[in-house]
Amino acid sequence: MLLSDSRLFAAAEGSTFDTLLTNPVDFVVLITVIILGLIFSAFFSGSEVAFFSLDKKVDRETIEEAKKDAALGRVLYMLDKPRQLLATILIGNTFANIITAVGAAVLTGRLVAFIGLPQVVVFAVEIMVLTFAIVILAEITPKLLALNKPMMVSRKLSALLYVFFVLFAPLSRFISFATRFLEKNVPRPTDNISSDDLKTIAEVGELHGSIHGDEREIIENVIEFGNTYVREIMTSRVNISAISTENTLQEVLDLIREKSISRLPLYEQHLDNIIGIIHSKDLLPYINTDLGQTTINWRTLARKALFIPTTKKLDDLLRDFQKEKTHIAIVVDEYGGTEGVITLDDVLEEIIGEITDEYTEPVELFTRKKSGNYIFDAKIDLDDMADILSMDLTTDEDEYETLGGLIYHLLERIPEEGESIEFKGMELTVNEMDNNRLSKVEVKVLDEGNSKDDGEETV
Repeated sequence: MLLSDSRLFAAAEGSTFDTLLTNPVDFVVLITVIILGLIFSAFFSGSEVAFFSLDKKVDRETIEEAKKDAALGRVLYMLDKPRQLLATILIGNTFANIITAVGAAVLTGRLVAFIGLPQVVVFAVEIMVLTFAIVILAEITPKLLALNKPMMVSRKLSALLYVFFVLFAPLSRFISFATRFLEKNVPRPTDNISSDDLKTIAEVGELHGSIHGDEREIIENVIEFGNTYVREIMTSRVNISAISTENTLQEVLDLIREKSISRLPLYEQHLDNIIGIIHSKDLLPYINTDLGQTTINWRTLARKALFIPTTKKLDDLLRDFQKEKTHIAIVVDEYGGTEGVITLDDVLEEIIGEITDEYTEPVELFTRKKSGNYIFDAKIDLDDMADILSMDLTTDEDEYETLGGLIYHLLERIPEEGESIEFKGMELTVNEMDNNRLSKVEVKVLDEGNSKDDGEETV
């Protein structure tokens, strides 16, 4: 039974091919279908690149000027409906590729019986040849040609493409509507990258050499920028350089020369009553006058002061600086008293690091003694101190920012010289006091031993 079935199948295949040989019209039709499919596939592929490569700002202005040209008019009309145009091109290209593949499959099936080769071999050859023809002849080549001269190709293909644009209008409009519906209703995947992920990427980039160490630091500073509060980097009240409404011109000029600063808060009676900002450049007209006899109403020279709370974040402060067109702000506490000042330079230093010029005196962050102990300025930021000691000293919940603030927090009173306290594996000894103000602190790392150096190290 099986033998008779196979004979019948072979006879049917043989008769089919015999028919093909005796009637070459079928063979020509199949070849023609394949060639036309490749041609139309190339047509739609080239149209896609040509139309969507046009510069909307330049080429469309040229099209507007050439309204008498019918080809350019068609191009402009179809470009005004990009979704429908793209749908038309994709429908036509897909249909052309399907026709090509079906024609090639039918032709291959009819050749299998005549050649006598296994079907797997013949179909494998067909797939390779058809793939090469579609990719090279119908995709890459027309797209490269269209990419070189998109305007010329668009004009030449516009007539035939416009026919398909009209014929496929119902289907292409439905596809456009469906895509808009999906865009609005289908949830999009959200791959949120955390700040820790960005830091890790920067560290990996530094290890691979794609970015430098200072670039990594800037990236990390930018990531932390929005989480940094004004109180963390402001100049505290005790270090504010300000002028009183009672100061003379000579006293103000001497202060400017001594501190080398261009903006000074102006207060009346006490520092909690700041009434404006004095710019040093506003004093230039008075320099050549008799300083002893010249009296100035500081209120008339003062510019508006910007007041901000200690809890303001740096990114918000930067926007305030831009909006108010100022470089300095007065930081106030919850009771409205002056807590400190902050400048634009302070904000920028949080991103790019310390900004100095030829007149800026180097600041001594710490001195290391021969015994291995450190002498720190009480004003040093705990984050900087942690970097120097390679220790973890701070948390996000801490209400203090400096070494002096830490000691005041631990003792809950004004310390005395020589007084010591232990904290996180360190012995903190008050080394120097200036009235009630903590000035220098000696730090001994308890688990490090008393390693000795040949000399003192100062940074």
